[in-house]
Amino acid sequence: MGRLGAVIAAMTMFAATGEASAQCAREGEELCQGGQTYRCEKTGSELTPIFQNLPCAVNVPSLSGTWVGSGHQSPAGDAGADWPIAMTINDGSASIDYPSLGCGGSLSQTSSDGISAEYHESITYGQDKCVDGGNITVRFFKGNLSWTWIGQADGQPYNAVAVLKRK
Repeated sequence: MGRLGAVIAAMTMFAATGEASAQCAREGEELCQGGQTYRCEKTGSELTPIFQNLPCAVNVPSLSGTWVGSGHQSPAGDAGADWPIAMTINDGSASIDYPSLGCGGSLSQTSSDGISAEYHESITYGQDKCVDGGNITVRFFKGNLSWTWIGQADGQPYNAVAVLKRK
């Protein structure tokens, strides 16, 4: 199959599968899709991913590890609006520590899709210093975790946000 035949075959394959022809951002860029490598090349006035017949592996981010950062709470609590967070995520378990608040506990995962997860928080120490029963959502984004917490104490809703970095 000549070069033109390869281009037509690649274009036909993308049209049939509906995959990533729009993902080419610049000429020469390589994409990994379905375990195969595609190289972005000019075909007429368009950038088209061309099948290279080379296997590739996508580097899938992992939520596992210890993540640290500073949370910002609204409205501010007795200890202020900003405080450090240390969150540890392992396969099947997770925990949270708020060192300056003197509390922390366990997290029960309620959902996950590989790059994000939701947890229900159970404060196991320092119950008198932190709101118990909040819900935490994390999402892997550009190497960090986008972290949100939503809870309620004495009828007052609270929320907190943070960007956590892998320790």
